[in-house]
Amino acid sequence: MSVKRLSICCALPLMIGLSACQTVGPDYVAPKFDLVGAYTPAVPVIAANQADHGRWWESTRDPVLSELIALGLANNLDLRIAASRIEEARAVARGVSGANGIEVGASVNGDAERGTSSRERGSQTTDIGYRAGIDFSWTADVWGGQQREDEVALADYLEQVYLREDVYLTVIADIVRNYIELRGTQKRQELLRSSLDLQRQTSNIVEVRMQPGLASELDLSRARAEVSDIEATLPTLQTDIDRSINAIGILLGAQPGSYRDRLVDVQPLPEFDSAPPIGIPADLLRRRPDVRAAELSLISATAEIGVQTADLYPELTLDGSLALGATGYGTGPIVRTAMAAIGALIDATLYDGGARQADIDVAEQQAQQAFYGYQQTLLVAIQDVESAIYGYVGAVQQRDSLISSVQYHRQAFEQSRVRYVQGLSNFLDVLDSQRTLTQSQQDLADAETDLELETINLYAAVGLSVDDVERYADKAGIDMNNG
Repeated sequence: MSVKRLSICCALPLMIGLSACQTVGPDYVAPKFDLVGAYTPAVPVIAANQADHGRWWESTRDPVLSELIALGLANNLDLRIAASRIEEARAVARGVSGANGIEVGASVNGDAERGTSSRERGSQTTDIGYRAGIDFSWTADVWGGQQREDEVALADYLEQVYLREDVYLTVIADIVRNYIELRGTQKRQELLRSSLDLQRQTSNIVEVRMQPGLASELDLSRARAEVSDIEATLPTLQTDIDRSINAIGILLGAQPGSYRDRLVDVQPLPEFDSAPPIGIPADLLRRRPDVRAAELSLISATAEIGVQTADLYPELTLDGSLALGATGYGTGPIVRTAMAAIGALIDATLYDGGARQADIDVAEQQAQQAFYGYQQTLLVAIQDVESAIYGYVGAVQQRDSLISSVQYHRQAFEQSRVRYVQGLSNFLDVLDSQRTLTQSQQDLADAETDLELETINLYAAVGLSVDDVERYADKAGIDMNNG
């Protein structure tokens, strides 16, 4: 008994001391990227207002759009999947923490024995007893491997949090894009119907001029053909409208066409009255959730090197038990027993053919890959912003030019029609000027839509900080952890 007690007393301080020795593997150090302080294209002045960028779409003051986004954030299935992945990673982290703690078990058992004497008048005796015990096991984190496992689990959990924010940003941008495309197509449809009315008026003029012989059958055929051409385009635009409505329904977690009643009425294109916080390339390290998720992947991979390195060294485990028992119920004096035991075990692998070192090499290469992935994600983020800036500037220039183009084509059409009525020009001039006016109006509607889409691309490329996301979720009463 004294020898066991001495060994236990020696083992406990040894374990406590070793558990605080060191943490193997590299500590994560944030990499420094040599980023240029400004974007290649000049950042345009989009708007003087700086809206709450956690709710940037509200600068359009479009109540239907705000309602759609609120529904999307509450019901979008991609967001729910992302929230479920967060809960999965959280559970994994709890499991890792629990597995690295003390494991306690319990057992209870009982028995009863009946005996009969061999004499002619033998008697029966019954002996009843029970035993109950508690045992525990704890592996000391001598080399910091368990700490590294906790770091891996925490980094994986936070990575899923940032990936959810990336889904959040993507869902909002997709809803707004489809809504912009819907309103843009509706505007094109309205313009085309106006052009159709104008073309029918022209056809009527030709019919009137045919009566005194001032116009030919050829002119009338051309006028009617132009009417048919425009009528043939309208169903195509309606198909695009239906597809946009269906896409919005899916983004809102509903069946296609569920929100047709709210979207079928023609509304003007929403215009943004605020500017995205473009900043400088280094800001993307903070604002882009996909960049932050990529860094957490690197943090996790770095900690995994320590997990594998710890396997190279001996493992120290403390096992103990406490048992209580009693026998003799029914036969006489009751005998009670109590027994306690504790011991320490050092487990070391002397030779494994290089398998553990190979695991370390694998972890190091995976960390290197995670670093390259982090760097690549950042470069793509910068490219997204620069491409969005170029796209926005080009869309502004195109829209401004088309505004002038529509004005000139309208003047040309009006002049050609007057000259045709006066007999000063032929009908081909009228058809040509009216056709080009219709096309320029369609092009302008497309350009205005593209400008709004490029603005959305800028907001999406710049990203939303988690503070912005959580602040909006709190105002909207949305529990982002549960989707």
